Amino acid sequence: MAAAMEVEPHSALEEQKKKHPELSEQIDDLIQFHGQKLYHQLCEGLLAYLNSAPFLEPAAADELAAFFQSFLKPLEQKFDKVKFVKLLGLVTQKQDPKKALELIAPFESSTKDHRDSRYMWQALKAEKLIGAGSTDEAKELLDTLSKEILVAYEVHAQIQSQVHKTNALLWKALGRPQDYFRSSILYLTYTPFAEIPEKERPRLAFEIGVSALIAPEEFEFGELVQQDLLTSLDSTENEWLKELLQAFSEGKFALFDAAVSKHKAKIDATPELKGCLETVLRPKMCALALLELAFRKPKKQRRLSFEELSEHCRVTVKEVEFLVMKAMCANLIKGQIDEVQQCVMVTWCKPRILDNARIDLMRERMDAWGQQSDLLLKHLEDMTPELLIS
Repeated sequence: MAAAMEVEPHSALEEQKKKHPELSEQIDDLIQFHGQKLYHQLCEGLLAYLNSAPFLEPAAADELAAFFQSFLKPLEQKFDKVKFVKLLGLVTQKQDPKKALELIAPFESSTKDHRDSRYMWQALKAEKLIGAGSTDEAKELLDTLSKEILVAYEVHAQIQSQVHKTNALLWKALGRPQDYFRSSILYLTYTPFAEIPEKERPRLAFEIGVSALIAPEEFEFGELVQQDLLTSLDSTENEWLKELLQAFSEGKFALFDAAVSKHKAKIDATPELKGCLETVLRPKMCALALLELAFRKPKKQRRLSFEELSEHCRVTVKEVEFLVMKAMCANLIKGQIDEVQQCVMVTWCKPRILDNARIDLMRERMDAWGQQSDLLLKHLEDMTPELLIS
């Protein structure tokens, strides 16, 4: 019986070698690792092998299921529990969601007593539930899982990554762009850029960028434009999106107008953005222009007249008060509106992601603060010479 079990894995790998001769070098390594019982190296090799191009196509579903049953499943107890669930995820990524749920169900019991593998398995189950259309069940599972992870100690980044990725899939399925954007940003925070499949990067970058634009209450663009993921849009048909996102990040109408004028046809051709220019994008741009104006003003000069706001934010004087109230409700600024004097006193503005231009601005303010401190020190020295000398 033991001898038969030794032959089967080797045969499974030889069968893979016949099907994928271009991967023969990787398969030879797998055969060597298995023969020498180097299970850690074998597991890492399998994770890389199953991420190869032939297994990223839908047609690979049956082959992956067969390979799992003949080679991977018998090795479950030999592998790290979290990494085995990752292998399970790779095997089921091209399966029909209902079939995938049936395939992963037997492994719930084996993850029950191991926290991190249980988290990973539950996230994988939620992903397949979403694919099967059971969003209510998936949401309940993810809500419980997210709350548990929030108070857990030292949860590995790869688990956080998987959970936030699955949350993003849920919000996408439910048509909630703001939640999708925020979950996606958290996913990118916990996921090294190199681990995102190259073929998925342009699509993911486009979907996250569009979700940020169409979410009426989303004003956080700084972190997004600094993501390496956006470089995957370079030299693609959606490269224009970067210009629009940059305009929102900087809060500059000149950049916004230039991007809209240059790419109006592509904006209208994007289903999610069609009809949003005047109803969502321009009002958001007005609010961000207000935030940027307040941010760039020295703290003691944040008394903004309605006329200045009207000109800078491209609204009429009558619309200024509504714009300011909307910005306050969105927690972009805090302050007071003086209707009699027709001005706004800004006492606080939302912190901004510091790009090079804003860092230069902060340096100028620090220099000015240093000069004022020197003047104050000299004034004190002049006022109390005898105390300072003694």
